[in-house]
Amino acid sequence: MAFLRVLTLGLFLLWLVVDNAIVFGRRRQATSRDSRVSLVVILIAKWIGVGAAITFGMLGLGGFGALAVPAQIAGLVVFFAGVAIRSAAIAQLGRFHTPDVAVQPGQRVVEVGLYRHVRHPSYLGGLLALFGFGLGLGSWLGALVLLGVALAAYLHRIGAEERALLDALGAEYGEYCKRTRRLIPGIY
Repeated sequence: MAFLRVLTLGLFLLWLVVDNAIVFGRRRQATSRDSRVSLVVILIAKWIGVGAAITFGMLGLGGFGALAVPAQIAGLVVFFAGVAIRSAAIAQLGRFHTPDVAVQPGQRVVEVGLYRHVRHPSYLGGLLALFGFGLGLGSWLGALVLLGVALAAYLHRIGAEERALLDALGAEYGEYCKRTRRLIPGIY
């Protein structure tokens, strides 16, 4: 349904503006090459995936047929769940959540809230929001392409973050890694 596509696109753009204002407003220091590269990889991958999802949705590629409206509504629910998870994760990490791969002075391992279950809940929320966005546009194909490219970029970023956190926080972070999964509780 065209109305749901427009609504999905509008909500997505609103989320991007708010999320980017919060996250990039916390940029604090010069970053390492690894940090800059991983951030560029995420941004490029997201925009390639978003472009594909919008194109597929508008062209009806990978459409849901008679189940289009329920699928789009389910997509919006997944989108909102992802935004809620990402927002909660950012709030729970507080001032230590930045767009840079960098350990702040006084930073310790955070094991409260969502971080009790996974090490990167903001990325989990982002992935869910992106997947829901693709579904909300009415294309399972667009949703999968967007999820795939975003997941590849986030996995690259997770590797960079975990190396930096292990270097800076040492055994405390190593023990935390043994108790938690990266993105999906009990699985990965």
